[in-house]
Amino acid sequence: AWAVVVAAFEAADHALSRFDAASPLSRLNARAGQPTTVSPLLARGLAVAWRAFRTSGGRFDPRIIGALEAAGERAGVSLPPSPDRLRPDDAWLSLHPRTGRACISAPVDLGGIGKGLALRWAADGLRRAGVTDFLLAAGGDIVARGTGPARRPWIVNLEDPSGRVPSLATIELRDVALATSAITVRRWTGVDGLQRHHLIDPGTMRPAESPWASVTVAHADPAWAEVLAKVAFLAGPRAAEVLDGRAAWAVPADSSRVGTFGPRPAGHTAIVGPAGRRHGVA
Repeated sequence: AWAVVVAAFEAADHALSRFDAASPLSRLNARAGQPTTVSPLLARGLAVAWRAFRTSGGRFDPRIIGALEAAGERAGVSLPPSPDRLRPDDAWLSLHPRTGRACISAPVDLGGIGKGLALRWAADGLRRAGVTDFLLAAGGDIVARGTGPARRPWIVNLEDPSGRVPSLATIELRDVALATSAITVRRWTGVDGLQRHHLIDPGTMRPAESPWASVTVAHADPAWAEVLAKVAFLAGPRAAEVLDGRAAWAVPADSSRVGTFGPRPAGHTAIVGPAGRRHGVA
């Protein structure tokens, strides 16, 4: 089972990493504006990113790579220039899966969604191998399938981004994924002395100004949990509109209290099922 997981993550990292100049993604970025043959995994990653871009109305936009590098999170890989302004109706991708050819109008970053896809592909590999009960965790994102110890649901704690308390909530997971967008880890001080973080707002091309320190979203699929967590973080006070009733937990930047979206539980322990929605309270 572990070999299946490692193989899935290594394949995803090789195909989708912007930190490796030899990766299929870096080669595609270097040829932005030119049709290029891409690997099957990269084609799948681009297709999901395009769908996330369209369904989020441009709130999710992988073309923020130039702004991310300008903010200070540099990969050390040469890139063509990125656009100064992103439009939510841009047709930035042309993809022909049958021929394996793709063309992007500007370099893209598939980091967050790539992590979600790696979890998806690892979970699919375990299912094909006949493994039915497992929990995968990668950088704060989680996929839970089947049951945990003592044949009970998998149990995870919601971290307090400020570190003032050990846990803000306890969540029981049943065949569901969780993803978190937060600004407490990938955060640094720029040369101007101002704080920067990696969550770039496509509307401003700068690190997002959000009331949230972290947003955690439940979804049946880890890649879409990743997308929704980022989109909800960027939406700020309008997060509920983009979550459409889905179970989510948001921690304000100025407190250690957790807010919930979707059906509001009576307590802190929520049972989240396959649809990514709460269906009970422990």
